[in-house]
Amino acid sequence: MRILFTGPSRAGHVFPMIPTAQALRSAGHDVLFAGQIPVDDLTPTGFPVIAVGDGSTLTDALVRANGRGLPFVSGERTEEETWRMALAGYAELSRSTIDDLFRLAEAWQPDVVVHATMQAAAPLVAARLDIPTVVHHFGVSAALPIVDSMTATLADEYQARAVIGPPRRTVLDVVPASLGGDGSGRRVRYVPFNGGGLVPTDLTARGGRRRVAVTLGTVMRGPALLEFVARLTEQAATADAEFLLAVGATDLTPLGKLPSNVRPLTPWVPLAPLLDTCDAVIHHGGAGSLMTAAAVGVPQLIVPQGADNFSNAAAAVTRGIALRAAAVEAELLDTLLNDTGLRKAALATQDEIAALPSPAALVADFEDLATAHR
Repeated sequence: MRILFTGPSRAGHVFPMIPTAQALRSAGHDVLFAGQIPVDDLTPTGFPVIAVGDGSTLTDALVRANGRGLPFVSGERTEEETWRMALAGYAELSRSTIDDLFRLAEAWQPDVVVHATMQAAAPLVAARLDIPTVVHHFGVSAALPIVDSMTATLADEYQARAVIGPPRRTVLDVVPASLGGDGSGRRVRYVPFNGGGLVPTDLTARGGRRRVAVTLGTVMRGPALLEFVARLTEQAATADAEFLLAVGATDLTPLGKLPSNVRPLTPWVPLAPLLDTCDAVIHHGGAGSLMTAAAVGVPQLIVPQGADNFSNAAAAVTRGIALRAAAVEAELLDTLLNDTGLRKAALATQDEIAALPSPAALVADFEDLATAHR
């Protein structure tokens, strides 16, 4: 069986698909990734990758669609407006991959196309070539309304190719029912894949002091990140815990000398093994950060920044595994570290995730999907 995976060139969208792809390849099936240029997040995964698209970035696409760049919430727009801007940008980003995906699918002839929710070109290509699809979702929102919204944005592309969509599709959720998801298809255990990286030896086991990891994902950069870290370090200075800044290669020298209990981690440290030795995590609300923390079972403090961050934070707070704030405050840090209710809910959610079928257990479903189509 041949399975073509494709998604936007963003770690948060392609990384959740990697464990599924690994399970299929381990079962003896051929797996190929169609990655949008640049493919830097995909090439280290060990899968063969075909580059598609014109090399334009998400920022380029957002500007074309909305007249402005990354959609972080500000005083100018609401959370809902920010989310609509993000969907429009991802639809525009997908547009540049349509022709390349057509050529690739016609040549390689996959039995199934697995696409990230925000890859809007894949349903068009699959519908045109009559290939069943799996929508590999990544977060707490419903997947199909997102796919349908982006399909509507690309209605001109469907019309130009005389395609009536969408194709036959199945949704694969990587979140447990208590956190949401689409709920119309299958659920799979979230297996964290955060890329490779060097883990410091002293972070392979718990230390004598409590630890809090801090991550802002792969999107926030520059002045916004420095402002966030500056506020955090100010509030963390008197807390009885060590704060580990997992911010990759970000230059923190403009912040001056950091408090003795704040430690930058350079270079990138994979989040799952880092959180395995931590007592809590502070993050921006990205789905990957949320679900990695949920799978490891640590309490979370979420400071949403844009796009789906707000719905992710709302779901986590409702489940009782996270606090939400507009900014980090000292009293929130105290609650994050000492609230037994937060920790109990985090461990219960970890158990709920572990009880879901593993990616390997769903290989037969993919085989049945391809067989039924034939």
